[in-house]
Amino acid sequence: METNRRGLFNKKWIVAFLVYVGLVALCCIALYVVPSVIGMFERTYIAEHGKIDVADEVSAFIVRDERVYVAAQKSKINRLADSNRLVKSGAKVVELTPTDAETFDLGVEDDEAEADARDAKADDKNAAESKDKASAGSDKKSEKTEDKTDNKKDEKGTAENSDKKKDEKSDTEDTENAAEQDAKLGIKGSRYAGIMKDLGDTYSVTEDGSTRTAGYVSYYVDGAEAKLSTKAIESLNYSDLKELTGHKAVKVPSKNCGKDYPVFKIVRNRKWYLVYYLKKEDAAKYAEGETVYIEVNDENVPVTVREVRDEGKNTRITLTCKTFFDGFLEIRNLDTKVIVESAEGLVLEDTSIVEAPDGKRGVFVVNKLGEHVFTPVRTKADDGTKCVVYSDIYVDEGGNYVETIGTYDEVIAEPSEEDIANLKSKEKDNSDKK
Repeated sequence: METNRRGLFNKKWIVAFLVYVGLVALCCIALYVVPSVIGMFERTYIAEHGKIDVADEVSAFIVRDERVYVAAQKSKINRLADSNRLVKSGAKVVELTPTDAETFDLGVEDDEAEADARDAKADDKNAAESKDKASAGSDKKSEKTEDKTDNKKDEKGTAENSDKKKDEKSDTEDTENAAEQDAKLGIKGSRYAGIMKDLGDTYSVTEDGSTRTAGYVSYYVDGAEAKLSTKAIESLNYSDLKELTGHKAVKVPSKNCGKDYPVFKIVRNRKWYLVYYLKKEDAAKYAEGETVYIEVNDENVPVTVREVRDEGKNTRITLTCKTFFDGFLEIRNLDTKVIVESAEGLVLEDTSIVEAPDGKRGVFVVNKLGEHVFTPVRTKADDGTKCVVYSDIYVDEGGNYVETIGTYDEVIAEPSEEDIANLKSKEKDNSDKK
C-alpha cells in the first residue's frame, strides 16, 4: 500500500515537472523565437550617404538664330576665320576675289576623291586618243603594201576613225559647255538651289566677305536657318521641328563660288533654345524659371526652364541657354540627360516614408531595444523610387531645428499597419494631454 502511494506521488511530481518545463519552453518561444520569425518578414536597411539625380533622358530640338551670307559675284575664296570662331560685326570672314573664269567647279568641295575622279577621267581620255593615233599609224603603213581594193577598205576605216575623233572632240566640247552653262545658270544650276529656295530673302549679300552680325562662324548650311529661329519658336509644333531639324547640312564652297552662292554662316551669340516633349507625369517636376542642367561633352551645363506647355497627352518643355559647346554649330538635334534635381545626403527608399497625423513626414527607426521609433525627415531630392534626406538635424519651414536620422540608422523598409496605428495612437495621447 505504501509502495503504491509513493508511486502515485512520483507520477504526479513528474507530470508537474513536465508541465513546468513546457511552460518555460513556451515562454522562451514567445520571447525569442516569435520575434525572430516576425523579424524575418520585416525588412530593414541601413541609412547610408549617397547621391541622387532626378533626370530625364531626352532627344531635343535645337533652335537658334543664324544668318547665311552669299557672294555678290563669282569669286575665288580665301577663308580668313576658322569654323566655330567668334567674330565681331564687320569682321572679314572670307576674302572674295572676283573672277571671270567660266569653267571651275561650282559649289563642289575640291577634295581628294573628286580630284582622283577627274584624273581618272583624264587618263581614260588620253588612253583613247593614244589608241586612235596608234590605229591611224598602222593604217598608213598598211596602205603601202595592200592592193587597190584594200586601200578602199582602209580609206573607209580611216573615215570611221576620223568620225570617232570628231565624236570624242564633241564630247569634250559638251563637257566644257556644261561647265560654262552651269556658270551661266548660277545658283539655279547648283547643289545649293534647294537650300537658297528655302531661305527665300532671309540671307545677306556680301561683296568683300564681311559679316554684319556678331557670332560664331560656320561653313555649313541646310536651308532651315530662316524658319528655325527663336522668333518663330512659339508657332513651331512637333512636326515642324522634326521636319526642319531633319534637313541635311551641306558644306559651302571653300575655293570658288558663283554669284549668290553661300560662302559662310553666322550663328548669333545669344540665347538659343532646346525643345523636347515628355509625358505629363514626367513633366510635373519642371517649373518655369528654375535652373536645370544638361549633360554635354561629359559636363553639366546650366540652363533655364523657359516654358512648360501642356499639349494634350504630352507636355512641351523649352529650355534656354547661352553656352556654346564643341560641335554645336553642326547639329540641330541633341540627345542628352536633363538633370532637374541633384542632391547628396542619406539615401532612403520612398516606401519607408509615412505621414504622421500632424502632417510631418518620417520613417520608423529600430532602436537598440528593437522598438520602432518614428523619426521625422526632410527630403532634398526624390527620383520616384528613392530619395535623399538631411542627416542628424535640419531646419523646418518654421525655422525650428529638428533632430532626424543619422548615418547607419536601421530603417523599416515598409512600415506595418500596426506601426502606423501606434503612431496615430501616440499622436492622439499627446493631443489629449495638451
